[in-house]
Amino acid sequence: MSGLLHPVGPESAQSYWARRALVFGAAAVLAVAVALIISGTGSGSEAQPSQRAGAYSVGSPTASTGPAKLPASGEAKSVDKVYVPESAPGTYQAAEKSVRSRSSYGALIRYDVRVEEGLSIDPDKAALMIQDVLDDPRSWRGTGRWRFQLVPVGQSATLHAYIVTPNATDRLCAPYLTRGEVSCRNGDRVVLNAKRWLFGVDSYGSDLTNYRRYLVNHEFGHALGKHHLDCPGPGRLAPVMMQQTKGLGACRKNPWPLAGQD
Repeated sequence: MSGLLHPVGPESAQSYWARRALVFGAAAVLAVAVALIISGTGSGSEAQPSQRAGAYSVGSPTASTGPAKLPASGEAKSVDKVYVPESAPGTYQAAEKSVRSRSSYGALIRYDVRVEEGLSIDPDKAALMIQDVLDDPRSWRGTGRWRFQLVPVGQSATLHAYIVTPNATDRLCAPYLTRGEVSCRNGDRVVLNAKRWLFGVDSYGSDLTNYRRYLVNHEFGHALGKHHLDCPGPGRLAPVMMQQTKGLGACRKNPWPLAGQD
């Protein structure tokens, strides 16, 4: 005799198959429920791909505190192409341009320019813009005390300008606390945060060209021994050594050391 239980009589057979039907029906319902639960975890809206890890993008939750609408040329740039990675390999593209000062007065300061690889910034174009700022008569050379000469990386230079990612800014500026947001001068290094170079700040709005002029004049001013100043009064032009990146207070924006009041 086998170990299986066999129904005996007609009524017992009906009860047996009824019980089997209930068992199979319950199992089928359970299987459907499990399938629905599993599929439900991916239902609703499709999961959106995240932004590139550690990147500051225009319009993203981690975007710069200021707008990024215009490159140095003054022409609008596609927001899809303007971003600053939080960090990069830590290697640099060297500017190869050489430009003498138009002035023959003042102590000659030779400097070179490096741009961290991974940034959408042309090192030669950036270097030429920096030289154009420093050689402007409204800049420090207008005092007659200093003049600046751009030299290729590898030649003798007194100062070294860097345009780098937020993490590299923090590293090159230490022990100063830049927190990935601002720029600095540290020893013979003038460190310009690419986040600010590309995005600007609220206080300058979409006027990225003049913000870059301010940034260059301010940080090179520190290299000349200049210290921070406060707003001199409501409606006055902000001194270039005022921390305009953090706001203007009651002053008006001003990128030049020798700008006259109007």
